[in-house]
Amino acid sequence: MKPTHQKMADYFARKPPTIFWPSDIPRLLRDVQIKCHDLGLSGEQLLQFLHDEKLLVKAEFRSSNYPTIVRYLSGSHSPFQLATSLRRRSFLCHRTALVVHGLAHSSEPIYVNQEQSPKPAPEDITQESITTAFNNQQRQSQYIFKYAGTQYLLLSGKNTGRAGVRPLKRPDGGNLDVTDLERTFIDIVVRPAYAGGINQVADAYKQAVARIDIDHLIKLLKKMDYVYPYHQSIGFLLERAGAAENECRRLTQLGTQFDFYLDYKMKNPAYSKKWRLYYPPLLH
Repeated sequence: MKPTHQKMADYFARKPPTIFWPSDIPRLLRDVQIKCHDLGLSGEQLLQFLHDEKLLVKAEFRSSNYPTIVRYLSGSHSPFQLATSLRRRSFLCHRTALVVHGLAHSSEPIYVNQEQSPKPAPEDITQESITTAFNNQQRQSQYIFKYAGTQYLLLSGKNTGRAGVRPLKRPDGGNLDVTDLERTFIDIVVRPAYAGGINQVADAYKQAVARIDIDHLIKLLKKMDYVYPYHQSIGFLLERAGAAENECRRLTQLGTQFDFYLDYKMKNPAYSKKWRLYYPPLLH
């Protein structure tokens, strides 16, 4: 390596691992030029040199349906860190959050959510509209990207003000934003397929029933303000998982005005009168 090249390597060695957006690169290159006194290379040449020397890796997240997302990486990064770099203010969720909370072994694809902007309140629901919606398949995002053998599924969830999203301390001192346990347990009831299916949802409830803060869960439900009565599904799953009767009662007190559905497009479902809930007869 020429001395100026060694300076570049030292420059990155002194800095923490970083994920750069393309808009960050001009400023980065100017800083490298100044700190390393490398006036003999243009910005394009410098970027190519950094790439060739593996001081800066160009990561291309490719999709069959959407334009490629490009990030530049210095140092090493976990797939979870890469996931939350794909869109601003995004956070790990659904099955990936279950992995983070120790309730699932793997997550492929990695689920990452960026909440939508606030929308007008939806119209009041009817029993007919509920039945029609749940007689169909769950809608699933096709916003899927792949990089280095890992798939990333980008969700655009309901705006909740990032309710229940918490920073998780990484070993390198940084943070990963992820849904807390109670928010995760709401999300996977709303979209069971993103948790691996309703049996995986029920299993997660059984594993973590003793860890759930019912007060916090109910506060989140009220803040998230779903038009559908997901509290009936949550109460049913908590009861099956062995939650205390007084805790389950707090969810029935939120109302059972409608017949509801634990999953989408169920065949010959069983019915719980207490929760006014249809559920798969072979639920584990």
